[in-house]
Amino acid sequence: MKKTYIGLLSTLALALSAPVASTAQASPYIIDPDENPGEVLLESDNVLLVRTSPELREILDRARPIEPNTVPSPKFAIRTRNNKFILSIGGTVNPIMGYDIGNDLYEVPGAKAFFIPGDIPVPAEKGKKGAFFINPLQSYVDFTVVGFGGTKDEVTGYIKLSTNTVSNSMILKRAYLTWRGMRAGLAVTLFNDGLAAQPPTIDPQGPCGAIFTTAYTISYTSPSYSGVRFAAGIEMPTYFSSGGYYRGKDYRHDFYGKQVTSDANQLVPDIPAWIEYAASPANRIRVSGLLRNFAYYDLVADKTRHTVGWGAMVSGNFSFYKPLTFNFEAAYGKGIASYIEDLAGRKLSFTPKDNTPGEMRANPMAGFVFGASYNPMKRLQFNAVGSYSRIWDVGEYATADDNGTTAGMSNYRYGVYVAANCFYSITSYLKWGIEYLYGRRVTWGLGAANDSRIQTQLSFNF
Repeated sequence: MKKTYIGLLSTLALALSAPVASTAQASPYIIDPDENPGEVLLESDNVLLVRTSPELREILDRARPIEPNTVPSPKFAIRTRNNKFILSIGGTVNPIMGYDIGNDLYEVPGAKAFFIPGDIPVPAEKGKKGAFFINPLQSYVDFTVVGFGGTKDEVTGYIKLSTNTVSNSMILKRAYLTWRGMRAGLAVTLFNDGLAAQPPTIDPQGPCGAIFTTAYTISYTSPSYSGVRFAAGIEMPTYFSSGGYYRGKDYRHDFYGKQVTSDANQLVPDIPAWIEYAASPANRIRVSGLLRNFAYYDLVADKTRHTVGWGAMVSGNFSFYKPLTFNFEAAYGKGIASYIEDLAGRKLSFTPKDNTPGEMRANPMAGFVFGASYNPMKRLQFNAVGSYSRIWDVGEYATADDNGTTAGMSNYRYGVYVAANCFYSITSYLKWGIEYLYGRRVTWGLGAANDSRIQTQLSFNF
């Protein structure tokens, strides 16, 4: 065991020193790491630095999240000869340059590169109907560690550190372990269908109606039984978006300017579950459900009360022509704003009952996404996605934050999101993309406003 640790340290040292040594003699051509998968680059006792082979990538992918815009498995890994230990370090650097046209969504606090229709200013301010930006703050680095790879006792750990387009501080976005179908830690909610959420976008936020947030979770996912799988878990909502930005809580205690309820300890976790059937990776359907118990303190009756929130979603993919794949999801529920991209952070999931002061209710809301990806060749991809999110029956609580004729952040009736883009892989390391975005926010009583964005990205993945 001591020799293995010494060998691992030696290999790390060699790996770090190799780029320095290589600068003395430049390569006459670009070396694609996919040209020689599995090639041993450095070797020390029982520890190897290798290009990731298809078999090794399959092991690493089981540890990595299934999410939109996630880069492929790292190009290199450190492993023992028997795969009892595997370590890979990957990441991306992807500066984005773009223009807002018609509004200045980029300058809204907490927005920046996140294209959030619900944050579009209503009405657009004079002199602020456009914005130019360059934003490199969506880069990240991740670590994938595997023990006993390829065996029934395989255990994995995944950690992702990143900026969030708003701040240059590194934050923890993912930290979880998996073992025999169990997953525990900070991860994307089990209510999310990562395979159907959306096609890739330059926009790190994604469609307004998508189910996509992070949670502290413990869950189990079954193996496939002739294409059928199921999963269930318990979660604590974090109120952070999937991009790592704090959106705020999704409930309100004020009753027409007077507080009639207050916070209480949440003793019951959220419970997500799903079941799916997959005829193939590109043809699958999933039905998901979510139960929430919201505890609050009734100041009028002087006691703790509970109200139930719930959500249901149908999602999946289908393809009748190999280069073309479609994805869809339709979600509806009550009290699930923290799970829907555009509604997260708006105090509309749970609001006081008008006719019973001191009691609260869960409000109905929905999100829809439909997208398509077309790959005419290995290096080229075209994508398009449309999305819609809406909330009902929120009454005057939606307008409680308004400032005269300017809509507050809770004044949200429905939102529309459209994206169309193209990605071209220059090399296996470097990808270029260009994208058009359109968003529309419709309010209660104050009209609507639009924003369009044209942006481009150069992404270095390793």
